[in-house]
Amino acid sequence: MPLAPPRSVNVTAPVTRPYPEPQILWPTFPGYGDDSRGSDSCAFPSLPAIKARQAACPPEALTAFVEAAWMAQNRILVLDDFLFKPQEVQSRQSRYEQILFWLPDGLVANDIRFLTNAHGNRTEQCEIQKLFNEHVATINQRAPRRAGAAKIEIRFSLGSKFPYVHDRFAVIDNELWHFGATVGGLHNRVNAATRGWDAEAHKAVRFFDDAWNGDSDVQHRGRHG
Repeated sequence: MPLAPPRSVNVTAPVTRPYPEPQILWPTFPGYGDDSRGSDSCAFPSLPAIKARQAACPPEALTAFVEAAWMAQNRILVLDDFLFKPQEVQSRQSRYEQILFWLPDGLVANDIRFLTNAHGNRTEQCEIQKLFNEHVATINQRAPRRAGAAKIEIRFSLGSKFPYVHDRFAVIDNELWHFGATVGGLHNRVNAATRGWDAEAHKAVRFFDDAWNGDSDVQHRGRHG
């Protein structure tokens, strides 16, 4: 049964969203997982599940992550070098649609930021930002906001202004997620994600902001190197 976005979210809910104890999950092919939809696994997938996911186009996202994003009360921060780069068998448009699916019309969170590497040329990057701007305009029209309008910001500067990161991370409210491959489980090979970490305790938001703003030393070297 495919995942369907919520029609609305309770905007009177507390900003502190409960989340589980730290756990590890593997995105897998529907029917092979442990949850009610059979798409997330708490253990390494079997060989049939691995082959089914390898052939999927596009691969199924990690259900737990998508549902956490839908229920975000405050922020969704994503740091991933190749977030918008689809796999060879996937079109660019379908990858964008997968990410937009994380942000339903009833989304409550206002601070939505994606930090990634340069993708295509400047024109293509502007087209991606335009697509997400149109989407957030719909969100703001259809959903009452807790405090001001939602905003989706995208920076393609991770590789050029903060070239220190190998792993992929996301912060939803105060929950830190760590991904072995593309954030959201969008890669079709065997990969895992961990969730349930305290983002403040691990200084994840400070780290994200450092990466978001870039390292002035790197930028200075780039101008004078």
